[in-house]
Amino acid sequence: MSKPDLTRLLEQQSAPPPPPPVVATAKQTANRTPSARTKIIHKPGEVNISAYFAPEVKSALRQVQAKTGKNIKACLAEALQLLFRKHNVPVTVPED
Repeated sequence: MSKPDLTRLLEQQSAPPPPPPVVATAKQTANRTPSARTKIIHKPGEVNISAYFAPEVKSALRQVQAKTGKNIKACLAEALQLLFRKHNVPVTVPED
């Protein structure tokens, strides 16, 4: 009995090459609308600032939110504006 030719066996078992990747042009990308599965994680011109606090801090922030009628972002923007003013840092935080 002869040994099977390894090269011939590999050629028989190898899968066809994958199709070339589809590359979208800039024009196609600009005209594309976000689908339901696309999640925008940030807004242009904005950055994420986050930190971990005790649960009581979140509870207190929710109470301030309920009393003022502002959203969390506006409450935090007001707090940051006061902090910057206290330390004489000339940064304006927009309250959307």
